[in-house]
Amino acid sequence: MPMALCRFKKVARKVEMKYLLMLLLGLVLVDQPKPPRLLEQALARLPGLRLLDPSIDLAGGYTVDELKDFGYWPPWVVRDVDRDGRPDVVAVVVRPALGGSEFGVLAIHARTPMSAQWVVPLGNQRINGVAAGRARDVITPLFCIECDANAWFRWSGLLYEAELYAIGERIAIATYDQDQTVGLFGRPTRESRLGFNVAVCMQAVVRRVGGSEQDRWYFVETRARKPVRGWIPAAFATAPECTGA
Repeated sequence: MPMALCRFKKVARKVEMKYLLMLLLGLVLVDQPKPPRLLEQALARLPGLRLLDPSIDLAGGYTVDELKDFGYWPPWVVRDVDRDGRPDVVAVVVRPALGGSEFGVLAIHARTPMSAQWVVPLGNQRINGVAAGRARDVITPLFCIECDANAWFRWSGLLYEAELYAIGERIAIATYDQDQTVGLFGRPTRESRLGFNVAVCMQAVVRRVGGSEQDRWYFVETRARKPVRGWIPAAFATAPECTGA
């Protein structure tokens, strides 16, 4: 009888260990979900890079559970960022190094799966995650979470550009430079004549996008009883929820 009881206890321990192991594996699977195939294949071609692991990369900062509560886990989003009708993947990646890990955000487009596009190139600043932006093709890297200071990015057709507005999008016209007059220019250059002065936070619609990443301009139409049209530099374009300079 004692021998049988001993054998029973050994079997029970094995069963307990088996289920404990299954539970732990289950938790790991929950915390680290399987990446989309598009992302998984891209990472296999990028040696030295891996997905963000908060337990290692954000030590002393946000945990996986906290990121889940905010809605920012897993460390990727799936959406059509290049506007071709197919889902793409944007993810936070890390390059571990003894001198300090580097963080970046890259996008894998379904149209060109063999190449990765950097939204945020690798750098020393921590990135806590990535979020879908206010528009369907907008991405927001989360340098901070409980703040409103994160810049958003949009694919221009050549690269990811910060705060790039699209044709048809609503904006407000404003500036935080007290020495500048807010208004509409006749041509997309500061040397052009200022055709119309407008009130700070005047609502407008983007009709054309001009210039380049370094010198972006928008041809806009004001949303007023008597609309006017003209060019504004990117520095004059802000979110429609503008509250004044």
